[in-house]
Amino acid sequence: MLLQRTMAALFGLPVLFALLWLNWFLRMRGSTDDLILLLIVLIMAGVCGWEASHVVRHRFPQAASWHGLYAALLIPFLVHAVRPAFDGMPPVPPVGSLALLFDSLGATAMLMLLFLGVWADIEQRGREGALENLYAVGAGLYLGVTTSFLLLLGEMPAHEVAVVLVFVAVFALDTFAYFGGKSVGGALMAPTISPKKTWSGAIIGLVGACLLCLVFTKLPAAPHAARLGDLVPWWGFLLIGVAVGIVGQMGDLLESAFKRWGQVKDSGMVLPGHGGLLDRFDSLFLAAPVCYLILLYFM
Repeated sequence: MLLQRTMAALFGLPVLFALLWLNWFLRMRGSTDDLILLLIVLIMAGVCGWEASHVVRHRFPQAASWHGLYAALLIPFLVHAVRPAFDGMPPVPPVGSLALLFDSLGATAMLMLLFLGVWADIEQRGREGALENLYAVGAGLYLGVTTSFLLLLGEMPAHEVAVVLVFVAVFALDTFAYFGGKSVGGALMAPTISPKKTWSGAIIGLVGACLLCLVFTKLPAAPHAARLGDLVPWWGFLLIGVAVGIVGQMGDLLESAFKRWGQVKDSGMVLPGHGGLLDRFDSLFLAAPVCYLILLYFM
């Protein structure tokens, strides 16, 4: 299990950072569409939305397989279309831009597929179909909204560095909590929801997130981007670490409760040693919005 987790991290993190570097490279060449960042968010939201539908289907075998995915993808397309408004720019890209066309087609397709699928399911199975879709669509919308904050982080003056901050803080939280909990042990945090998570692991994970966040006070600025250390004081990074350490654990427990409700151990098998993307990024879903709001306060 540990070897599988390590190999998945050694492969996944470089790919993630390479895609963020490519997004920065295109920005350096004058592009502000952030299509690579959108691709990252779409992959995360889409796969997690599909896995959420899988959890619902495990409890309700007749539930649709794709409605969670459609709902999760709808929000990033909409947020990507209006994201410049969060940076004081016009609310949408210029008419005729590739990004606007891509967002319009994507949002329209997801909305139509979701509406037709849910309508057909309700017509066939009535109240039962409506209830099952409420779970799948609700989970998909939660995933779409929370992951879309990565797009808003990309609109901040530090651009990709702000996105990297969230991923590093969450990675530190999960890694320190995992090894700290296994080494120290102690009282369980929520034994009925997650029987392996301990208070010692949660505290050590929070400390790890704070330490990694403080590293960003010394990082240099990327070209065409502001330096985070010039915009946020050291105690602001400490606040981000504490916030990520708290809400990240809450997101983890929320996903564990969802899986326990669906009576599954793992949401999927995409990442060896981790389960699915829903298992790997559960801490990020609430951490990204909180991190954005804290950075917004300082900027």
